Amino acid sequence: MSKKPNDSPPDDLIRMALSDKVSFEEIFKKHGLTEKQVKVIMKTHLKLSSYINWRKRVRQRQYKHHKKYASKKLGRPIYDLD
Repeated sequence: MSKKPNDSPPDDLIRMALSDKVSFEEIFKKHGLTEKQVKVIMKTHLKLSSYINWRKRVRQRQYKHHKKYASKKLGRPIYDLD
């Protein structure tokens, strides 16, 4: 399910990325896009100030980086076996 950033309208993707309750792992499962690809799409579709505010908020949210947070909490890396 590897979609290129320009394959479809990113409305659903942008809504998911803006939501504080949706992690990048969930976005990857649904759209097949990495965190870096999501950032590029957000940067091209949001105003610069909106993008900067979103990035600041995402950096503060532990849930957006669910795997990173979970591995720190457990003290060991988590491997996705799917």
